[in-house]
Amino acid sequence: MAGVDLRHVLLDLLPSPDMTKQCRELRIHHHHLEKIIADLWAINAVIRDATMRAGTQPDVEMWMADAGAAIADVQNLLDRILEWPGRAAAPSNPLLRPFLGIRVAFRLSILQELKEMGLRWKELVRRGSALDLRKEAMDAMDPCDEDYSHVLGEEVVGRDEDRDNIIEILQRKHSSGNSEPLVIQIRDKVLWSGKTTVARMIYHHPWVRQHFHHRIWVDVSMDLSLDPVSIGREFARCITGESCDHLQSYQAMWLLVNERLGQRRYLLILNDVYDDDREEKGKWDGLKHNLLHVGGIGSTVIIATKSASIFSWSWSNDYYWLDGLSADAWIELFMRDTLIGSAQDKKLLFQFAKQQYETHGGSPLVAKTLGSIFRYAEVSRWQEVADDLSSYSHVRHHPYFKFMSLQNLSTKPARLQLYSSLCKICWFKYLKEDYIHMMIVEDLMPRQSLDAENLYRLVCEQDLDCAMTDGKNYYLRTRMGQDSIRIPEQCCHLCLRVFDASTFPTALSAGVIKRLRTLILQTDEELFKGEKCQIREIPAAMFTNLVHLRILHLSHCRIRELPNTIVKLVSLRYLNLSYTEIQALPKHLVDLQNLKILKLAHCEEFRKLPKSTHKLKKLLILKLAYCQKLRMLPESIIALTNLQELDIEGCPYFVKLPEGLDNMKKLTMLNVDKCVSLTRLPHGIGQLTDLQNLSVYVTADSLASVTLELQSLVNLKVLRLKKLDGLSSAEDARALRLKDKRFLERLALCWEWWDTEVALVANAALLLHEQVLEDLQPTLALINLEIVSYMGKKLPSWMTRKQGYLKHLREIKLVNLRKCERLPPLGQLLGLETVEISGMDSVSAVDDAFYGDGGTFRSLRSLVFSEMLMLERWMKAKGEGAMFPRLGRLMLIQCPKFKELHVRIPLQWRLTLSLWLNNDKLLSSEFVGWQNLEHVDELEITGCEELRCLPPGLMHLTHLASLEINRCNNLISLPDSLAQLKSLVYLTVRDCTRLSFIPERLKPSSHSDYRIEGCPKLQL
Repeated sequence: MAGVDLRHVLLDLLPSPDMTKQCRELRIHHHHLEKIIADLWAINAVIRDATMRAGTQPDVEMWMADAGAAIADVQNLLDRILEWPGRAAAPSNPLLRPFLGIRVAFRLSILQELKEMGLRWKELVRRGSALDLRKEAMDAMDPCDEDYSHVLGEEVVGRDEDRDNIIEILQRKHSSGNSEPLVIQIRDKVLWSGKTTVARMIYHHPWVRQHFHHRIWVDVSMDLSLDPVSIGREFARCITGESCDHLQSYQAMWLLVNERLGQRRYLLILNDVYDDDREEKGKWDGLKHNLLHVGGIGSTVIIATKSASIFSWSWSNDYYWLDGLSADAWIELFMRDTLIGSAQDKKLLFQFAKQQYETHGGSPLVAKTLGSIFRYAEVSRWQEVADDLSSYSHVRHHPYFKFMSLQNLSTKPARLQLYSSLCKICWFKYLKEDYIHMMIVEDLMPRQSLDAENLYRLVCEQDLDCAMTDGKNYYLRTRMGQDSIRIPEQCCHLCLRVFDASTFPTALSAGVIKRLRTLILQTDEELFKGEKCQIREIPAAMFTNLVHLRILHLSHCRIRELPNTIVKLVSLRYLNLSYTEIQALPKHLVDLQNLKILKLAHCEEFRKLPKSTHKLKKLLILKLAYCQKLRMLPESIIALTNLQELDIEGCPYFVKLPEGLDNMKKLTMLNVDKCVSLTRLPHGIGQLTDLQNLSVYVTADSLASVTLELQSLVNLKVLRLKKLDGLSSAEDARALRLKDKRFLERLALCWEWWDTEVALVANAALLLHEQVLEDLQPTLALINLEIVSYMGKKLPSWMTRKQGYLKHLREIKLVNLRKCERLPPLGQLLGLETVEISGMDSVSAVDDAFYGDGGTFRSLRSLVFSEMLMLERWMKAKGEGAMFPRLGRLMLIQCPKFKELHVRIPLQWRLTLSLWLNNDKLLSSEFVGWQNLEHVDELEITGCEELRCLPPGLMHLTHLASLEINRCNNLISLPDSLAQLKSLVYLTVRDCTRLSFIPERLKPSSHSDYRIEGCPKLQL
């Protein structure tokens, strides 16, 4: 895993524009860095082999430890250069000349460290050579180096024809004399088919080098795919040879590019484009317009994309579909990555490779990964390894494969995967947010959380995962509360899971662990319910030693104060003290000039920020939600000109936002929801033209200011309006002008909680609700919609139009619409992925009103019906076509009268059904529909108090692989027939207090994947 960090140094840090700029200001010339760059690439060439051999060879393990420490040190050095705040020009003011002396001293210290590092790296290269570490040719050189073409020719298997075909397309188009700019997309037919490698072959081809005046390679990957403007700036930097950040506008940048390019041809390769969001088409169209209108005739853009539907609309006039490798080429690549023993051994591997090719197709990454597994396994175990891998129906889920594949990923996706494993990301919202924020400060995600959320979804959808192993690694995840915790000296990233520990490991204070960059204190799974761990104090010496710490996550512990030594953490970028008992921050915390994210959410004892908070010049995100005793912010906070997110939701005594908040021009998110004492928004907030995310609690006193300011916020993407009862007329709703906010993507419209008193309100009041919601019609671009506690009987016309007004909608939640008599026609919304309908008491049937005009819910992945007290029937559609073809999760919660399911749920790779129903009809023949659920793969039954035995209809679930039963307190027994479900692999029963009988074949002792917990009457 150290190799991943080294690739980050080589491919991200060293060539970055910011590094070039800082080195120029500090007069650190490229030849100073060249002294170590060659040795860094030499180490990178053998790091994969060393990583695999370290577990069994002590000499290699020692070399890996030294290499890991050296990698951490060079990364810290480069980070210090990037964070240096100096300027190149000598100050004319005599008072500033001491600062110049500091700059010179800093430069000399960096040069001295580079010299010492050069000697250290040369020694590592010499030792690595003596250990006979195997070199990976494609890891030994910068891929943009001209000599890399020789590496490609020697290493790449089975892609010459693809290379020649694409070159022929280029030559044919250029010789035709067509003046239209050329765009070619390279797309996968097989996952991981090698698009990047083919694109490299094009980039280095002799004809390309001769024909194009400029060749530009941009690794879009995950971090840029949501930001076409940044791609444009990177293109401009490569053309002009200088940063374009100083230019006043994006248009001015393209004018400069056009001037510098003239009629010279360029080839731009956009590699690894992930974005699949048609809603972002407008932004990409702007980039397209500029790219295709600069440069000479014959300029070309090549897009290597996994799946980017936005391009299929208007970008490309040529596609090249990349097939998997042929069987011979795939097997050759597989065999080359192994260490062949005898002829018999070779025959074994050949047969295994042939079988895997037939099963998984021709992906070169799969071939290299599987071959590497055998390279590092003893020959005597090859048969065992082959059998183990073959036993997995999806070999890519095997732990060996996941670990080895990580070595082949490009730098940033690999680091995102490593951090996700370190943090043990799951779908709880606060963990997701923590991960996103950590990646923002590490420059692995866009700086705005709203854009980063989409990237987070991409990370979680990747097939790869990484399991943290033992202390030999530089990423360590371990559990506190053990008698001893060994943390290796070279550890850079550490996650400590709390069990019953009350103190930090002594190793963190002893001065042995000095290179730590990430420290995450993670509460145990049992503490997620709101309890806190028992750690009450942070040793002062811990911060004195961990001076390179960048991420410090101390959520859910009982600390009341931070030691003053926190000022030693000069590199700290992320500090999370949420859910702690902290009362105040040390006054010197504001000296942490690199702090970008400060989180104090749910700190119920926290009263106020330091008056000098304005000194945190780099602060991007400030979270103070649910700080119960917080009353106001210091006036100086308006000087935080880089602040992008300010969250004070749920602070009941918060009375005033500072005037002058409009000075914070970069603010994109302001959340003042549930601040009931806040009577108005600051004057001038409408001038925050970049504001994208606004959550406000509308009161009668604040309505006028909210309406006035909202009219000016034309760039809003997220808007949450609570307590809309304050709108006294339809004119108030129209004044909000939601329809004109063309960038609005997420909208929540919430009235007061619906209760029994609402049933007595006059019809005139209900009609007002209907008129207000009608006039809160949102923009066409809406992606997420939430309506809560609306009291009208009819839904607005913009939700029920046959042509599908909300045609871009992906997620909708309708909660407590208790008087609505019909469901909206959501089936006609072709992009809809998530539907949650709860508390619609007046709806008795899911029928054609729900499907719309022939709708099939073709994109729907998750469907929830909850608290539907009158729902009895779910009818099938009258039209033709398979319903719910992509549904992955269906939840039915507290629908006590539900008895008929006539919709046949189609076969999916994985379909989960969750039932939380106090419904005695499930147990009798009165319930109709189990046969329509035969393709359910996972079944969860939770909190069904009337359930005494499992319904016989379960025998229709012939594809059931997993059954989980939770908190069914009246369940007495499991039937013998359950054992007849041949597909059942996983069985879990938890907290069923009356369960007393279970068939012998279902007991955990006879099956390792069966678990019974919290069932005191059951004798196992």
